[in-house]
Amino acid sequence: MPPYRRGFAVICILIPLLYLYWERLTASDTLRKFRSWHIGDTEDVFNNTLGFSKIFVINLPSRTDRRDSIALAGAVSNLTFTWIDGISGDEVEKYVSLDHDGARSSGAKGSWRSHMNALQAIVAENLTSALVLEDDIDWDVRLKSQLQTYSSASRTWLRESKVNKHQIELSGTMQLFPATEAGTEAQKTAYGEGWDIQWLGHCGTDFPDDESLISPLRITISNDETVPAPKHLKPHPFAMPDKLGEVYPPHTRVVHASSGNVCSLAYAVSQQGARKLLSKFNAHYDTQWDLMLQKWCEGKYEAEDKYRPKSGVGHDEGATEENQEKVPICLTVQPPLFSHHYAKDGASNILGQGGGYAKGTGTPYIRLSVRQNLERLAAGMPESEMVDQLPDDGDTIWK
Repeated sequence: MPPYRRGFAVICILIPLLYLYWERLTASDTLRKFRSWHIGDTEDVFNNTLGFSKIFVINLPSRTDRRDSIALAGAVSNLTFTWIDGISGDEVEKYVSLDHDGARSSGAKGSWRSHMNALQAIVAENLTSALVLEDDIDWDVRLKSQLQTYSSASRTWLRESKVNKHQIELSGTMQLFPATEAGTEAQKTAYGEGWDIQWLGHCGTDFPDDESLISPLRITISNDETVPAPKHLKPHPFAMPDKLGEVYPPHTRVVHASSGNVCSLAYAVSQQGARKLLSKFNAHYDTQWDLMLQKWCEGKYEAEDKYRPKSGVGHDEGATEENQEKVPICLTVQPPLFSHHYAKDGASNILGQGGGYAKGTGTPYIRLSVRQNLERLAAGMPESEMVDQLPDDGDTIWK
């Protein structure tokens, strides 16, 4: 081989190696620390199921428009979906008896049954965990890096809520730092162990109060550029601004126990969580699914069962601690990482957007919206060319 060809071959080999070395050398300290955790490839938040065993998407077969749209959003985000056929209320009405004065809309009953079917799939397939999505949601182009930080906060919350109970009672808040996980034991799952629900997409939540049955611990993530300014923090035009923007500096994200969550837009369920939920709700329906899940996560069903006297037994001799479930471990985040997408002329099959009167298009809480940037993403444009729908100095999406 002539010398010039040998030199050219050597250059072709060296350039990729130099690039890989440069990429590793210039990676941020935070990223290196996050990626150093001993988590298997199947549990990596950067994989095509976001560190869960599967991602289920609930979609009514008649809504092919929604399926097409979220399928494309998933494809450009390198996500793999497994579809759960949504059930209409008419299909379940003859099998469900309402014992309480709950929501009686056909859409709400169909939604409940559809979510039960997703939980059944998790149990039947013995999945370690799964993310359940509704088909009209949106997320940020930077979702995987957001979840990388969130997963650290989740593990921190799960650990600290057990070992630092006295400190939690005094302050209730911890700030997440990259070094928070330093020296901790290897994790089997990306989001930690022992949780039932990770409620990642909602249209409103509260901070737990002192009277709650659940832990008041909060993990704060400061200076998160993916968090919109306080003026953008509201789920629909008729809602009050989120308290988050009042009590924390701009661009702060907070992870805490689920309290007052509404809208079951996106939530992850562990295997143990799915079994608990199925045993409680598979044949029980009293209101729309998100409100049932909210009440369950807050331990209110368990509290009602505990103090409900058994037949022939006095109130004080009712159910004992030994045969009662523990309060579920449900975590959430605000602002949410998934949010409802208000499409032009769009409408929910459960309840009208913003009570049916919301005007405007876009996605609250999400800055670099995948839905709003679909054409750019499909064309292969870089993140720097994505449109920020909620800039700090821009208008809100509500008209």
